[in-house]
Amino acid sequence: MSSYIVSIISAGLFILIAALISNAIKFEGGANPSDPKKRKIWFWVMAILNPVVFFVLSAFVLAPNPEDDQMVYDEYMAVLPIAAGVGLLVYVLIGFILSLTIKNGKINNWFHHKK
Repeated sequence: MSSYIVSIISAGLFILIAALISNAIKFEGGANPSDPKKRKIWFWVMAILNPVVFFVLSAFVLAPNPEDDQMVYDEYMAVLPIAAGVGLLVYVLIGFILSLTIKNGKINNWFHHKK
């Protein structure tokens, strides 16, 4: 259960980082601005990094010692890919909800492009 909680916390942190990056990208004027594309790319880069960082951190730092109890270690390692997938799903879901609710912000560009 703690793996899922850490995964959701990781998703929240990566959403926060993606939001900060999106807000740091300046609006571009003109008929064909490239700033919405940059925000989208950074959102998806963070989406990929979220489960990877969670998995590496959990596997090498938070994992129980296999010498203490191999069965607990094996169960923990079996849950990690599922928890990473849950974290990715939570990340995309929160990003989509934020993109829909923040109509006039830079985060809106994660899933939509105003023309």
